[in-house]
Amino acid sequence: MIYESRKISHNKLNYKYQTHIERSVFTCLAQGTRGWQVDDVKIMLLDGESHTIHTHPLDFFVATPMAFMDGLRNTGTTLLEPMLFVRITAPAEFLGKIIGDFTVMGGSFDNPVITTDTFTIEGILPASKTLDYPARLASLTSGRAIFAPRFHGYRDCPPGEGCDTLFRGVNPLDRAKFILWARGAYSE
Repeated sequence: MIYESRKISHNKLNYKYQTHIERSVFTCLAQGTRGWQVDDVKIMLLDGESHTIHTHPLDFFVATPMAFMDGLRNTGTTLLEPMLFVRITAPAEFLGKIIGDFTVMGGSFDNPVITTDTFTIEGILPASKTLDYPARLASLTSGRAIFAPRFHGYRDCPPGEGCDTLFRGVNPLDRAKFILWARGAYSE
């Protein structure tokens, strides 16, 4: 996450309010419009204004989450899934089954390196599909396979694969409830 501010003039937007906005942005990242943590975003504070009589410090703690969620809704978000780089070494007799497992899990792999009685295969698999795979692999090979995963990065989640999760708390997109909640006049 990158946050930048043009450092708006103190006469236009008090510096403490600019600090309130920046602090609020970081709390907004916990849940996006799809209910998941928001990463890889650049946020810029370009302009703003406060009034010496009518502005209250809480105003920016209330308005920032609403503006952030509105911005996410209007620009769209992409759900990403974590990927693992895996290396499997196993007896050669299990090569076909393990290649089949890679295919079923939606992974990609390089050509296996085959020696006399073993093979090694390397590839990329979605982390969500590999949660129980070490146990399945151990069962398949009677414990003779070595499964070595490491984080590889992210890719766009295939359509229909990812799921949204319910927003925890009061969603800033429901402005009326959120304002009441933020001011202590509403509880869930």
